[in-house]
Amino acid sequence: MKSNYPTLENCTYLNTAYCGLYSERLLQWRTESDLDFVAKGDYFKSEQAINIEKNAVHQLSKLMRTEEENIFLSTSCSAGLEAFLLKIPKDYHFLLINDDYPSITEMVTDHQFKFSEVSMSSTLESSVLEELRNRPYQVLLFSAVQYNSGLLFDMNFIEEIKNEFPELIILVDGTQYIGNQPFDFNRSLIDGIFVSGYKWLLAGHGNGFLCLKKSLLNRLKISAIDVFNLLDRGHRAPIAMGSLGFAVEELMSYDLDVVFQKNKELGNYLFEALKKRNLLEDFISERKKHSTIFTIKVNKALFEILKKNNIRCIQRGSGVRIAVHFYNTKAEVDFFLQVLDKAVK
Repeated sequence: MKSNYPTLENCTYLNTAYCGLYSERLLQWRTESDLDFVAKGDYFKSEQAINIEKNAVHQLSKLMRTEEENIFLSTSCSAGLEAFLLKIPKDYHFLLINDDYPSITEMVTDHQFKFSEVSMSSTLESSVLEELRNRPYQVLLFSAVQYNSGLLFDMNFIEEIKNEFPELIILVDGTQYIGNQPFDFNRSLIDGIFVSGYKWLLAGHGNGFLCLKKSLLNRLKISAIDVFNLLDRGHRAPIAMGSLGFAVEELMSYDLDVVFQKNKELGNYLFEALKKRNLLEDFISERKKHSTIFTIKVNKALFEILKKNNIRCIQRGSGVRIAVHFYNTKAEVDFFLQVLDKAVK
C-alpha cells in the first residue's frame, strides 16, 4: 500500500482532510494521458476527452450507487453548488449550520437568499429538526462532515426530517464524506450532494461532481441539459476529470467495504484516545459516532513539535486538525499519540 502512495514512505500523513494523496498509478495514467494529448492535440479533446469523462461518470455511478444520468461532473464541490444555486427560487429560505464550511454561507449570501443558522452542538440533528418546526424553510444545506470539528451528521436522521418535512430540499456538501464512509445515493433521502475529488477520493485537484435526484430537477422545473449547461460555462480539464474516474476506480479496487471498515476502526480508536486525553471539544466528545477528522485543543507550539516529528497535519482555528484514511495504520496513530503525550507533559 505505501509503495503506491509515495508520500506515505516519508512521513506520518494525517492530513487527508486537507489534501488526499496521489497514487503512483494515477501519476502514471496522467503522464500517459498528457503524452497522448501532446501527440493528438485537438483530436485528444474531441475524441479521447469525451471517453475520459464518460468513464468518470460511469465509475462515480458505481461509487454512489446511482444511475449515470444522476451524475454531473464539475471542477469542484463549490463550483457545482455555486452553479446549481442559480436554479433555486430566490424566495426560498435556507437553513444552515453555524461554523460550517465558509463558502457555503458565502454562496448563499452572495445569491441573496434569506437564511438562518443552527448552532453547533452535541445534539445537532435534534436542533435542526426543532428549528425546522419553528419556521418554514425550503432548503436545508449542510456538510455531512464538518470540516473543522469533524462532526459527522447522522445521515439516518435525515429520514426523520424528511418524514416530517417531505417537501424540504436537502442539499449536502459531501467532500469530507464521500470516499470515507459508505453511502447509497438512491436509497438516501438527500436530494443533491456536491463533492470535490481531491480529498478522500484521492483524485487530485480540479475535479468534482454533483449527484441530483430527478425529483429535485422536476420540482425546480429544470432538465439534465440545464444542469450540464450550468456546469459547462467554463472548460473542464479532461485530465482532471479523468483523474477522478481513475482514482475512484482504483479506490473501489481495494474493496470499499474494507476501506470503510478500516476508516471506522481507525477513527474509533483515535476518537477514544483523544477523548481520554480531554483534547476534544465537549460537543464532540459527547457524540456517539464521529468521523475520522479531529481538531485537538493544543497550541501552536505543539503543532511545531508534530511537524518536527514529520507528522503531517494542519492548524485549524486555535487547534490542530488531523485525519486518518484507509492507508494509515494503527502504528502511525500510536506514534502520533506518543509524540502528543510527550509534548503535553
